[in-house]
Amino acid sequence: MRRQQAKIPGCFYEDKRKMTEFLIATMARLIKKAAKVRVSRDAALELSIVLEDYAVRVAREALKLTEHRGAKTLSKEDIKAAVSAISK
Repeated sequence: MRRQQAKIPGCFYEDKRKMTEFLIATMARLIKKAAKVRVSRDAALELSIVLEDYAVRVAREALKLTEHRGAKTLSKEDIKAAVSAISK
């Protein structure tokens, strides 16, 4: 008998088209760290989407910097420089 994969609540967008990289529970904990408030699932999901978008933009910019210096390995300095470049 085949085992079914476990379904993890909160790991898909509402329309089920794309999986988020950050767990909804983790996003709720981050919000609660900032302020002792109740957090809706939608708020945690929105933070997950925003952070994922930002992380992808940082990674793409860091990759450009890595390629520019002729390296094959993306470094911590590339990430820091990418964050600075995006923030401007």
